[in-house]
Amino acid sequence: MAQLTKESKFLLAVGILATAAMIVAGTFVNVFLIRATEGNLGLLVVQNIINSITLLIAFVGGSKLLAKIAITTLLKIGIASMAFYFIAILILQDNVATFLIPLALFNGLGGGLYWFATNLLIAKVIKESEQGRYFGFQQTAGSIFGVITPAISGFIITRFTDLTGYYILFGISFVLFALAAIMIRNIPGFTSQTKIHVYDVLKLKGNRYWNACKLFTFTNALKDIINGQIFMLFAFLIFVNEGVMGNILSATALITVFSSFWFAKISKRENQQPFYLVTAVIMTAMYILLAIFPTVPVLIAALVIFAVIQNWAGTILQSVIFQLTSRAKGDYEQNDYLVALEFPTALGRVLGMAVALVLIHLITADMYVYRILFVVIAIAWVLEYIIIEKQVKWFRDELQEEKTFD
Repeated sequence: MAQLTKESKFLLAVGILATAAMIVAGTFVNVFLIRATEGNLGLLVVQNIINSITLLIAFVGGSKLLAKIAITTLLKIGIASMAFYFIAILILQDNVATFLIPLALFNGLGGGLYWFATNLLIAKVIKESEQGRYFGFQQTAGSIFGVITPAISGFIITRFTDLTGYYILFGISFVLFALAAIMIRNIPGFTSQTKIHVYDVLKLKGNRYWNACKLFTFTNALKDIINGQIFMLFAFLIFVNEGVMGNILSATALITVFSSFWFAKISKRENQQPFYLVTAVIMTAMYILLAIFPTVPVLIAALVIFAVIQNWAGTILQSVIFQLTSRAKGDYEQNDYLVALEFPTALGRVLGMAVALVLIHLITADMYVYRILFVVIAIAWVLEYIIIEKQVKWFRDELQEEKTFD
């Protein structure tokens, strides 16, 4: 955490703990739910659509609440709501299918307030010169948990009978969420009477930075929601056993640790474009291969390659969003854009899940649904790169001007 301020370090710590909690509970949560709902993939998709809509409402609602409630308090409420989601699953056990839709409301509420508060705190606390390191270290920490968690989670799940192992994981996740909430007291809170011009920003035209940001986040959200909801189910269909899956995921995550740490050290604005181009091309190729050849060797090869390069895109994506929103300014503040950005993000998530839902109803075999969705993900990787290239040329003109000025 070198070269980060004290406040940046505490914010990073909270983010790392919350991320760890999400990884512990989330690695196999969809496998758990597909079992608990007796293979009802459509119900899982509907839950995620409701979760995405609720997240949007909570995210925008946070901008209204900020006038009376400190940003750090909103962050705590968000973390508590996400923790409740997993604890509720723990309590409900075999009855979770009945309450899956209401639970999505709590998960969406938690995610919305968490990301609203986190984004605003990052914009206020993290300097642009720190962003590469901040997001890089965040990715590295997530990767470290990614090494430990899948193997241990898979072992715990297979070690105990029925779904007991899952309940243990959800309990561990709750503890990590609680630690994150405790750490928040070290971050200075603030309220704001400033009106956030969400709808005015959404109607804004002719701002290339804002246009790029909207399209970029929409495409990324569509791609990520599909991948996040189906990839582990696809892997389970291929590997069959959670223990095997956990060991492979931990092995590949070890590669991610070194890759993330290396990228955090060398990441800077000047090399974002070439790294994202390489990542987009390779990721596109691998998803197309998975769609054509859904086999164990191809899946393992994909996991290894993803482990090496996927975190590069994650670090760059977050940095690019904050660069775009800081330059879009005009008559509005960066916070206006960060809040309004949740609308194209939510639209991408809902559309991604809607595509999945339509395919589930049209195609009876889940494997073919996964294969088509992998093609959609591949196309989205290409579009992401093209959007930033077409709209702002990956900031090359600005970087050249800065060098000339220097």
